[in-house]
Amino acid sequence: KTKKRMILKTIIKKKDLYIPTDPQEQSLLEVKALTVSLLIILLAFCIPKGSAQCPVKWDFKKESLPYDVIYQWGFIWKRAAVASLDINVTRSQDGTEYYKSLLTARTLAFADRIFKGRDTLVSIMYKDGLIPHYYAKISDEDRTYRKDVTRYSYSNGICTGNITLYRPKRNAIEDYLITSSNCSYDMLSVFYYLRTIDFSTKNIGDRINVDIFTGNHIEHLSAEYLGRTVLDLRKTPFGAYKIKLHFFDDKEEKVSDNITAWISDDSRRIPLQVEGKLAIGSLKAIYRGK
Repeated sequence: KTKKRMILKTIIKKKDLYIPTDPQEQSLLEVKALTVSLLIILLAFCIPKGSAQCPVKWDFKKESLPYDVIYQWGFIWKRAAVASLDINVTRSQDGTEYYKSLLTARTLAFADRIFKGRDTLVSIMYKDGLIPHYYAKISDEDRTYRKDVTRYSYSNGICTGNITLYRPKRNAIEDYLITSSNCSYDMLSVFYYLRTIDFSTKNIGDRINVDIFTGNHIEHLSAEYLGRTVLDLRKTPFGAYKIKLHFFDDKEEKVSDNITAWISDDSRRIPLQVEGKLAIGSLKAIYRGK
């Protein structure tokens, strides 16, 4: 596998970025990390000449998908957060059409007392080709604010991510320039790409491999097809494709636990459920629409 990567890093100190924070740290880092991962994952042509992107043709309609985030431990089920995944079409001044997707998530009142979380993800993709153009992750978790921004460009078969990380707690702005020669997405646009895959033509065990721009680096995602099944949500059966998401680094070492997802097998290809395990119990993001 061929890959080129260049990283440039600068840290800029600014007093006006400082936000006072509670010095007392929380002990639920694992729960927080998996919750954010699940929501992000929900949260799955006119390609520039030489683009590293995969050819995609799909027409997403305006939609708003609601989700509940459930913590499960044995026979105990607890609704911990809610999320909404929206997409619509926008047009720039020069007439270029884009998909704009917005994922918002917040913990519920009882969970706020343990670990308060408010997360927003924004992904802007060229409508013609589903090519990532802009991505932002904005999180306000337990009084810690962070913002990650990726701006994409394409040239001679290379996808370049111009990344800016805002870290007010450290009074810092970090800039990175990372490149990939593979099909590349972020943690929100990738799920729209997976929704375009015709899994009915796949064999069990087949994998779809892409690169993911996340934070200040690239991770490799391998989506493994596990077959067709029926998922029962609120006593309503949904036909679904089941896939498992594997994340690993350049050394092919696992960087996070695998996550299992179910995508409806109808024309809408709705993400129905995403599930990940914790040291104790598991978390599920469950579609609560019709």
